[in-house]
Amino acid sequence: MQYRALGDSDLEVSAIGFGGWPMGGHRYGGVNDDEEMGAVRRALDTGINLFDTASGYGLGHSETVLGRALKGRWDDVVVVTKTGICWEESSQRFVRDSRPEQIQEQCEASLRNLGTDRIDVYLIHWPDPDTQMDVTMRAMENLQDAGKIAYVGVSNFPPALMDQARAVVSIVANQVGYHMLDRRNTDQIIPYCAANGIGVMAYGSLAHGVLTGTFTEDPKFDDDDWRKPGYAFGLPLFHPRYLSATLEAVDEVTSAAGSAGLTTSQLALRWVLEEPAISTALVGFRNADEVDSAVSALESELPIGVLDAANSAARTAYDRLLIAEQPEKEIGPGRRTS
Repeated sequence: MQYRALGDSDLEVSAIGFGGWPMGGHRYGGVNDDEEMGAVRRALDTGINLFDTASGYGLGHSETVLGRALKGRWDDVVVVTKTGICWEESSQRFVRDSRPEQIQEQCEASLRNLGTDRIDVYLIHWPDPDTQMDVTMRAMENLQDAGKIAYVGVSNFPPALMDQARAVVSIVANQVGYHMLDRRNTDQIIPYCAANGIGVMAYGSLAHGVLTGTFTEDPKFDDDDWRKPGYAFGLPLFHPRYLSATLEAVDEVTSAAGSAGLTTSQLALRWVLEEPAISTALVGFRNADEVDSAVSALESELPIGVLDAANSAARTAYDRLLIAEQPEKEIGPGRRTS
C-alpha cells in the first residue's frame, strides 16, 4: 500500500480510502452488512487505513457497521466522519445544518455509533449558507479542545469558504468530487488545497459506478437511489440523453486499461491518484473482492501512453457533460426550512 500525508497534518493515510456511503444501505443500492464488514477487514489486511463515513449515510447505519468492523483496531486506522447535514422530517429530505447545537449533537451520536471516544478527522459535510462560518468553525474548534476530535476538515467547500474556515481553525482536508468524468474542481479547489497544505480526499473515484466497466444504458436504479434522476452534483452523468455516449467513452477507457492488463475501475483509480494533491482516493467498497481489485491496481506498471489514451476519451465525455451541466439545480442537501 502507498501512503500520503493528509495535508499538513502528521497523519499518513492510504492512497486508497474506504468510502462508507454505500455502507449506509440507503440511496445507493442494496448492501449486505456482513459483506461490508468483511470488506473492511480485508481492507485492513491490505494496509488501507483511511475509512470515511458520515452521520448522514443511512442515518448513522454506516457509522455503526464501520464501528463494529473496526472494533479492536482503532490504533491502526484514521477514521473520518462528517456533520452538518440532517434529515428534516417536515420536508422529508436532507438539509444543511451547521449550527453549533447540531454539530455537538451529531458528534456525540457519531462517537456512540462508531464505538470510540475520539474521531480522527471531523468534516463539515456541506457548507450551510444559513449559519455564519465563524460560528460553525468555533463549534468544531470546541470539539477539538474537548478531545472529541483530533483534526478539523471540510467537504465540498470552495476557496472563499475555506478562507473563512481557516480564519478560525486549521483544516487538514477538503473532500470533493474528482474523477475522469468530473474535473470541475481542478481549476480552483485542488490548486488552493495544494498551495495551503490541505489534503484532498477525492470522492466518486469511479464516477459513482459509471467507471466500473459494468454500467449499462439501463442501470435500473432503485426508486430511492440518488442517481435515478440522472445527475451527479449537476452533471448529467446518468441521464439517458447522455449515458450512451458516455459509455462509449468508457469503452475506450476499458480498451486502454485492457492493454495494460487492468480493469476499467483500476485504471480510473490510477488516473485519480496521478494528481499529487490527492491524499486519498475514496472507493465505496461493497465486498472483499472489490478491495483486492483496487489495491492490486497500485502494484501495476503502466505502459507509456495508456493513461493518455484513457484520459483523452474521458476528457471528451466530460466536456460534453459539462456543456449540459445544470448548476442552477440544487446540488447536495437543501437549505433547512426551520
